[in-house]
Amino acid sequence: MKVLALHGAGGSPADWDEVIAAMGGVHEVVALPLTGPWDWDSVLDRIEPHATDNPAVLGMSLGGMVAALWGSRHPECPAVINLDGHGVPTQAQRYLHPDAVAEEIATLRELFRAYGQPDLQQALEDLDCFDVFRGLHCPMLLALATRPLPGHPLFEPYRQGLARDLPTLPPNVEVVHVDTTHAMTREDPAMVATLVNSYLADR
Repeated sequence: MKVLALHGAGGSPADWDEVIAAMGGVHEVVALPLTGPWDWDSVLDRIEPHATDNPAVLGMSLGGMVAALWGSRHPECPAVINLDGHGVPTQAQRYLHPDAVAEEIATLRELFRAYGQPDLQQALEDLDCFDVFRGLHCPMLLALATRPLPGHPLFEPYRQGLARDLPTLPPNVEVVHVDTTHAMTREDPAMVATLVNSYLADR
């Protein structure tokens, strides 16, 4: 099966090299760059020329969110595999008690903006991934990291919000928890490769 692979924010197609190698040639994986402008329809439009033969779409973080948007545009998509792409921790709606973490959210928002892509950060904040997930008709695997990255004080309250929201997803969205941080493609490419190959085996 043809698989389009989409990297995370600040990454590149090369981020998939180890995963692709570990997949062992079972599928034809084409890693694509994600670039602005960050209007989601135009992002998807730039993927369209590569999407011959109705490919599955695999994405990490930002790439996972774009993969879900692709599945929303293309309900005939055989599979979306979303690696920890469920929103950003500056979205107040993802918390059980957003007022209690408002200061931390504001600090993190300024930190993200300092990386120099405020347009991307705003586009991500405006995108409610769970609204996208609930509208999907194609199958999607959502893999969630269970360990925090160093220096991520909002990880646990964000996870609590996810636990509230995950049961609202439709049955075509399968959720798995993996014992890695958000950087799963770098930390354990063999695990990611196995996850992808296994999910695609029945598609």
